[in-house]
Amino acid sequence: MDTSANPTTLVDRFGRQVTYVRLSVTDRCDLRCVYCMSEDMTFVPREQLLTLEEMARLGKAFVELGVHKIRITGGEPLVRRN
Repeated sequence: MDTSANPTTLVDRFGRQVTYVRLSVTDRCDLRCVYCMSEDMTFVPREQLLTLEEMARLGKAFVELGVHKIRITGGEPLVRRN
C-alpha cells in the first residue's frame, strides 16, 4: 500500500495501514486474555490511567491518522466511573 499521498496515515512495521485500534479503560480486566495480559501482570496505578478526556483526544488523533474503528476494551466498562 502506498501511503506517500497521505504522510499522516498510521502504518505498522509491515507496511499495512492501521484502521482499527483498541483502547482499554483499565488494565484490571478479569478476562485475562493471553494477547494482552501475562501471568505475572503488574497493574498500573489508577492515577496513571488515561482520563476520559485523554481517551477522547487519543481517539480523535487516531481518526486523523486514518483509523475507522476504535474498540473500547478492558473488561466490563462499568469497572470505571463515568
